[in-house]
Amino acid sequence: MSEKQVFEGSRAFLMIPPAIARDKELLKKPKTIILMGEIISMLNVTGEFFMSNKKIAERLDVSARTVNEYLGILESKKLIERTKIISQENGAIVGRQIRAGVDLVKPTSHKYNSNNRTTNRTVEDTYSSADAEPPIPYKEIIDYLNKKTNQHLRYQTKAYQKLIRQRFEEGATLEDFKKAIDNQAYAWQGTRFWKYMRPSTLFQASKFDSYVNANDLNQAKQPSNGGYGGEPNISDIPDDDLPF
Repeated sequence: MSEKQVFEGSRAFLMIPPAIARDKELLKKPKTIILMGEIISMLNVTGEFFMSNKKIAERLDVSARTVNEYLGILESKKLIERTKIISQENGAIVGRQIRAGVDLVKPTSHKYNSNNRTTNRTVEDTYSSADAEPPIPYKEIIDYLNKKTNQHLRYQTKAYQKLIRQRFEEGATLEDFKKAIDNQAYAWQGTRFWKYMRPSTLFQASKFDSYVNANDLNQAKQPSNGGYGGEPNISDIPDDDLPF
């Protein structure tokens, strides 16, 4: 997937946590801070940073070698993690991915993150600072729905993000979304309504609260024949309006 298909770069502002902006070591090479802002901004949209060193060099007006030095500094501070992409055909290195490092998402670290939720999430799930609201966990919500239904929905889809964002603005939490998904998976398993296990139905304003409060799953007997753990061979469903 190309950069243009997913993310063309920040246009309004970069996301830089205050602790990183004031880090004495990084301030000796201030463009590392700008690079970290580029990385965090992309991670919050795509879940991974895939901009090439050449592209970064153009943005920062430095050499590709200097970019590699900056990335090394950020990795040594555990703000990022780099992974080589290996071709399955010939074993050659064809690129690299960058994800959030442990010191950027670690919940117990007040130096870079004040959000006390669970670890091992990408920045859009865990990043927060004194100057910004925690980003909305689009990826975790859609991944959870995919896990329950065996679908392959993309969390980058703007229509899904709009619905999720609207519910968060109304006070919904991550657990509310998971409960709505669980409740309707439980209620609709094996019925003709299973095809409505999709964001346009589950997260719509007029139904969301009722889905969140539909069942007390701690009291109910969990089903053993699909639904709660996913329906087999589910086909792609057009995202049209619910007919009822």
